[in-house]
Amino acid sequence: MKRIFIAGNPEKPGCREAVRRITDHLKNRAVIAGTDLSRAVSLPKGHIDLAISLGGDGTFMNLAHQVAERDLPIMGINFGRLGFLTTGMAADLEALLDAYLEGRTEEISRMLLEVEVPGGSPRSLALNDVVVCSSDLTRVFTLRALTSLGLLFEMRGDGLIIATPTGSTAHSLAMGGALVDPRLEALQLTPMGAQSMSSRPIVVHPEELIEVEISYGTPGAYVLADGRRLALLKERQRVRVCRSVKKFRMVQLKDFQFFHRLREKLGWNLNPMAREG
Repeated sequence: MKRIFIAGNPEKPGCREAVRRITDHLKNRAVIAGTDLSRAVSLPKGHIDLAISLGGDGTFMNLAHQVAERDLPIMGINFGRLGFLTTGMAADLEALLDAYLEGRTEEISRMLLEVEVPGGSPRSLALNDVVVCSSDLTRVFTLRALTSLGLLFEMRGDGLIIATPTGSTAHSLAMGGALVDPRLEALQLTPMGAQSMSSRPIVVHPEELIEVEISYGTPGAYVLADGRRLALLKERQRVRVCRSVKKFRMVQLKDFQFFHRLREKLGWNLNPMAREG
C-alpha cells in the first residue's frame, strides 16, 4: 500500500477535520506515514510515496524544499485563496485521493533553482524564486547582475527577484514580471522598485549561471530562497543562482490546465457588464 504523509496549516479552518477525513477515507487502502500540523513541519524518516499539503500556497511552500531534497511527490489541497500550486479544493478531498490511488493523476516535473551564498554554507533549493533585497527597507541599494557572458545590468532599487516559471505567479508577478508557462524552463530576473524606468524584467536561458553582486556603500542585502532567509551579503559579495539538476515533483489531475487555473484565479475574460449587474 502507498505510504502517505500529511502536513497542514492548523490556522486554516477545517484543516484538522481534513486529517480525520483523509485517515478515514484511506483506511485499508493506504498507510498514513505521519502527520504534522505545525509551522516547523518535519518529514519523518523512512519511505514515503506521497506528501499531502493542507492549506494554501504558503503551506505548500513550507513543505516544498523538504520534499525536493528527498525527491518526493507532493499533492496540495487548497484551503487558502489563490492556490496556484495546489491540486484541488478541500471540498473535493476524497475525490482527489481516489484519483491518486486509481491512477487518474500524473506527476508534473517543475524546475528548481540552486543557490550558493558566501561562507561555505550548503547549497539551497528554491521552487519559486531567489530574492536579493536590502537589509534596510528604508534604503535603496545598488547591485550588479552578471551571467557567463559578463555584466547583464546594474540597477539601483529595492532588490532583484530571480524566478522560475513556477514562481512567475508569485512575488515576481507582483513586481511586474511576466507570467511564464511552467512547462518551460527559464530564469526570469525581475527588478524590485528600480529607480530607473529602463530596468525591466528579463528572461534568460535556464543553463545560465546568474551572479548578483552587492555594490559598495550598501548596508547589506538579504538573500532569500522561497522566503527563507539564507544569508546577509556585504558589499562586493556575490550570490550565485543556477538551475538545479533536481526536479520538483507535483501531483496533478490528468486534465489540469495551467491557463485555466490563471483564468480562474485571476478573473480573466470576465464580462465587465456582468460585474455592473
